[in-house]
Amino acid sequence: MKNKIYSLIAASGIFLISCEKDPDTVYETITVTETVVVTETETVTVEVPATPSVPETETVGGGGIFFIDDSQVWTNDRIWIMNGKVVVRDGGVLTIEEGTIVKAEDGQGVDATALVIAKGGTLFANGTASNPIVFTDKADQLSYSNTDKLSPNRVATDTGKWGGVIMLGQATVGEDGGEDDIEGIATGYDWTKYGGSLDADSSGSLNYVSIRHSGTALGNGDEIQGLTLGGVGSGTTVTNVEIVGSDDDGIEIFGGTVNVTNLTIWAQSDDAVDLDEGYAGTIDNVAVQMKASGDNIFEIDGTEDSTDALDGQFTVKNVTFIGVAGNTEKTDQLGHWKSDATGTTENVLYTTMDGQTIEGIDSDTYDASATENAVNKLIFKNFQFATTSTLASILANTESTTGVAPAWASVVSTGTVGADTSVMSWTMWYKLTQQ
Repeated sequence: MKNKIYSLIAASGIFLISCEKDPDTVYETITVTETVVVTETETVTVEVPATPSVPETETVGGGGIFFIDDSQVWTNDRIWIMNGKVVVRDGGVLTIEEGTIVKAEDGQGVDATALVIAKGGTLFANGTASNPIVFTDKADQLSYSNTDKLSPNRVATDTGKWGGVIMLGQATVGEDGGEDDIEGIATGYDWTKYGGSLDADSSGSLNYVSIRHSGTALGNGDEIQGLTLGGVGSGTTVTNVEIVGSDDDGIEIFGGTVNVTNLTIWAQSDDAVDLDEGYAGTIDNVAVQMKASGDNIFEIDGTEDSTDALDGQFTVKNVTFIGVAGNTEKTDQLGHWKSDATGTTENVLYTTMDGQTIEGIDSDTYDASATENAVNKLIFKNFQFATTSTLASILANTESTTGVAPAWASVVSTGTVGADTSVMSWTMWYKLTQQ
C-alpha cells in the first residue's frame, strides 16, 4: 500500500512540474535616432562701395583769381597745387592740416601764384615740429616720402619761383586814411585792402610753417615777399615760421599789431625783416642767415600817416645775424632804420660779419638815452658784434648820429645775446647748416 502512495505522490510531482507555464518571451523596442546635418551653400551678391582712390595732387584755381568763401580743408594725403591767386575772402576759412605740402604753379609777373588771406578771412595752418607744413614751387620734387621735409632738388638760393603767402587784417595801419592796398598782387579789389581799428583782430594762425623759393617780381617794381602781413591784429598767431630763398624780403609787415616769434630767414635777396607803416607789434627770437648779395637784416621805416598820430612803436629782440665769410659783394648788411622809424631793437648778435657796416640810422628819431618805446623814439639796446672789425668801422655810416662808441654797441669775441636757435631744429635751415 505504501508503494502506491509514493507512486501517487511521485506522479503528482511530475504533473505539477509539467503544468508550469513556459517563460514569456519579452520583446524590447529600442529607438535609435540618427542626426543628419544637411549643409546648403547659397551664393549672395553684396554690392560694396569702392574705396575712393586718393589723388596724388589736387589743383586749386585755374590761373586767375580763385575765391574761397566757405570752410575748406587741405588735407595731408595729397599735394595741393595752387594755380593763380587763391583768395580766402571775408567769412572764408582755410584749414591746412599738419604736414601738408602745398606747391605753386610757376606763373610769373601778374600771373604769379599767391595765397591771400583777405580782411575777414581766416587761415589755420598749424603744423608741428615733427610734421611742418611746407609751401614751395611745383618744380620742387619734395614729396611725402621725404619725411625730413628736405627737397631732393631745391637749394636755398633757388628764388622767385612763385609769389608767397599774404595775410591782411583790420588792425591799425600808419597810413593816411588808415587803410591801404597791399603791394605786389593787384589793385582796385576789396580783397587787396588792409587796415582798420581792430587791433586785436585775428586772421588765424601760422605755426610750424616753411615758405620756400618765393618772392617773384611783378610789374612796376613790385614783388611779393615770402610772408607779407598787412594790418594784421594781435589775435593772430604767427610762430615757428621759416622763410627760405625769397627773391624779395623774407617777411614784410605793413602796420598792424601782430606778434611774431621763432622766425627763421635764410638766403633772401632783399631784406630779411622789413617793417613799414608804423608796425606796433613785437618780433622775438629771429635767426637770419644772409647770402652775399642780400640787402639788409633789417629795413625799418616809420609811419606814413602825415599827421604822425598813427606812428607805431615796434619791438624787435633776440636776433642772430649770420653773414657770408669774406663777403665783398654787399658790405652794409647790418641794418637800415629810416623814414622816422620808431621803436626798439635789442639783444642782437652779429656773427660772420667782418667788413660789414650798418647802412643807416635815422637821426630824426634816434635817441641814445631813451629806454622805453615812445612817440618818435628810436632805441637801440645791447648790440654785440663778434668780429675783428672795429666799432668805429661798423658805425662809419652812422657816426654823425650815433657817435663812434654808443653805449648800446660792443665788439665781442663770444656773444651772450641773440636768438635761441634750438627751437628752430625743425627747419630746413637748421638741418642743412647747424648740424
